[in-house]
Amino acid sequence: MTQHDLDQVTEAYRTYYQYFTAQDRPDYHPFFVYSISIAEGDESSGFFVRNEGVSFPYRGQWAEDELPYVLLSLPKGIRIDAEDERGKYYLYEDIRGHRPLTYVFFEEMAASMKKMTKPLRFSVQAANAMQEQKPAVRISQQAVNDLIDSWIVRKYGLVMNNKKDISGT
Repeated sequence: MTQHDLDQVTEAYRTYYQYFTAQDRPDYHPFFVYSISIAEGDESSGFFVRNEGVSFPYRGQWAEDELPYVLLSLPKGIRIDAEDERGKYYLYEDIRGHRPLTYVFFEEMAASMKKMTKPLRFSVQAANAMQEQKPAVRISQQAVNDLIDSWIVRKYGLVMNNKKDISGT
């Protein structure tokens, strides 16, 4: 397994972020996918951080590009191998019972991120009016500010509806 240090991960994220916030579309398409291992006490587990995209309508079909976001995910189940008189099988059990420290750490990170962000809201041109999109994605005020003049927002005529300062509410 390849291990990456903080500088490598930071640079990969910077490249990913700058691709979508640039005024002119860069000639590359970055990916941001990492597995983060956690070793706490006698627990060993991990979660994933990877790039995803929000699809949106454009001129009666789906836009060829997507608005980016980074997904933080933790498997909610632990695979348990078992065997009985009928043979071997497996089942999934709740992670909280098997990796409680990992689960608490993940929940604390998610809560911290929610304090720094608000739900992403943007509008796209529909047949006769602007139509608000409400994906299950959160965004920081700085990211909204950086996206407003980006190539993707200009290309599709998107209107970012998070223009107000979201840091206090």
